[in-house]
Amino acid sequence: MKVFGIKCKKCGDFIYSRAVHDFHYCSCKSCAIDGGQDQYFRIIGNKENWEIVKDVEIKAKDKKELYDDWNKDKNKYGWIKK
Repeated sequence: MKVFGIKCKKCGDFIYSRAVHDFHYCSCKSCAIDGGQDQYFRIIGNKENWEIVKDVEIKAKDKKELYDDWNKDKNKYGWIKK
């Protein structure tokens, strides 16, 4: 499955949100993302610290699996570090 998110230009982490209230900071806390893959997304941090990245392949089979990963606190797919 492909997702979109942001890449921190300082620490190199790629972070994305799996559900509406799935809020993530990068390792260095320079940027964060929230909002899921469909509803809306919100990015926190100075624009010069992050860039939007689309079509990142993850092992989840669909959006329901991503949502369940967040909702059931499994966190198998929650963060892709540098």
